[in-house]
Amino acid sequence: MEGDRIAQMIRHGRIDANTLRGPARMARLDAALARTDALARGFLDGAAVDAEGARLLADRLSALAARDRPAEVVRLYEAMRTRAVAVPDWALGEVAGAYLALRRPREAEALYRAALKASPDDFDANLGLFYALVETEQLDAAAAHIDAYAARTPLRRHRDGQVNGERTSADIAGDQARLYADRIDAAQQRIAQRIAALPGNGEARAAEASLHLSRGWTRRGEEDLRRNLGRDPQNPALHADRAETLLALQRWEEARAELATAQALDPDNAGVRRAGESFALHERRELYVDSGYGQGKPGDPFGSRDWRVDAYLYSSPLGENWRVFLHRFDALADYNGSNTKWIRSGAGAEWRRGDWRATVEANGGNGEKNGGAATLRWQIDDQWRVYGAAESMTNDVPLQAVRAGITANRGNLGVDWRLNESRKFALAATQLEFSDGNRRQVANSSWFERWLSTPRWTLETTLGIDATQNSLGYSAAYFNPPNDHSLWASGSVENLTWRNYDRSFRQRLTLSAGEYWQSGFGGGSIRAAEYQHRWELDRDLSLRYAVGRSLRPYDGVQEPRNFATLTVLWRF
Repeated sequence: MEGDRIAQMIRHGRIDANTLRGPARMARLDAALARTDALARGFLDGAAVDAEGARLLADRLSALAARDRPAEVVRLYEAMRTRAVAVPDWALGEVAGAYLALRRPREAEALYRAALKASPDDFDANLGLFYALVETEQLDAAAAHIDAYAARTPLRRHRDGQVNGERTSADIAGDQARLYADRIDAAQQRIAQRIAALPGNGEARAAEASLHLSRGWTRRGEEDLRRNLGRDPQNPALHADRAETLLALQRWEEARAELATAQALDPDNAGVRRAGESFALHERRELYVDSGYGQGKPGDPFGSRDWRVDAYLYSSPLGENWRVFLHRFDALADYNGSNTKWIRSGAGAEWRRGDWRATVEANGGNGEKNGGAATLRWQIDDQWRVYGAAESMTNDVPLQAVRAGITANRGNLGVDWRLNESRKFALAATQLEFSDGNRRQVANSSWFERWLSTPRWTLETTLGIDATQNSLGYSAAYFNPPNDHSLWASGSVENLTWRNYDRSFRQRLTLSAGEYWQSGFGGGSIRAAEYQHRWELDRDLSLRYAVGRSLRPYDGVQEPRNFATLTVLWRF
């Protein structure tokens, strides 16, 4: 009878957890757990249990899972397995969910499959297996599994003829499977059909928000989440998702308010915990280092050897909108055995709020006068972005010019139009005023297109046109044709070699080809190849490095150049 009372308390407690708010929602589950605490402690310490004790331990697994204490579920389950205490089939799904919460999806997959052998049409186990397959990167298998389950699940309930919610949820999981697999066009078609059929369904609307965020339409995604919260204002996961989206939109105060609401509703919710981690990451300092090394022939404008390091160290946010930073730029080139250096150190401030980002910097070094720099970026909407920069002592000066004692200031203005993650057009204009009187005007345009996207592979191309005009022409002490322009195209193939939650490793091969025209020397071909590794070592650390070789003409002579790059982003 005591076992029956505890089992009934757990069943009612699970209903409370899904329907009530505040501390009362967990009261019955906590009471049920308290009645088996002594039994569990004794068992874990080595005490034997009889059949009734085994039954109570199995019920305890269910209560712990409902209470979102996955580590305790796994500990108890593994002790029961080790000591040959039977775990009933109905509890295997609960244990599998605990393994999934602890980021052990392989164990979860095996247990979900065992649970489905006993009960093939169990909704929770089928959905759980779907997510276990997703989190082990078996994305095609996940889609096939959930599609098959949906296909054999009736559209309407037998008892009353109403829409079968389990079928709807399975169909929407299939929509999400296409998003997880980066088959975003297919996902968009399915989700549009789902919304047309079920305009008021919260799960379908949540999938729509995920789609818009995946396409880079952050503002539309935030609007979706706000609309969904109007339907379900007590949903902690929705508040957490909106908090993270507002963080990406640089709407800091609103983001913190949403996170506080989510945490007040359910601090143990997985989405709420992840949002909290995102905010903790936002509060950290940030180090960004971009570096490169090149090796060519002595006649190369870059020298026979050259390297550069461009590093920024940002503070934690100050008063929400501000960060201060230190900036260091080092460059060196070897011209016929003589090294030329350009070294600048600076400090500045960054202001970020809503659609705007601006920076100002003061710098000095290399025996030259002090300088300043400023940037401004305006994200007009989800598609359009305008940006500009001005530098009184630019680091973009050729080291051949530095060798001759020449410096330059620089101004830049650009605009990007980004339809989605697969298509982008960019146009930019730059002007450099050299201290020798030369005026350099540069125009660039590019078209980026992603042609193929699968769980493991992407294929992308970029087509670009560049043109330069220099007022001094060949009388300058550095490579300075009166006019030159190029037309080029690059194709990149990227492979997701390995991923485990926030950690991943990608390989990328880029091949480029084009034609270059220079005043007085006619045209010549451009060729380049680059092989790159990209590591996401965790949410706070990413690493990218590459090696490559290029071949292009200078003054009519094809000049080969080997190069290597390294980029690090670390939040600490």
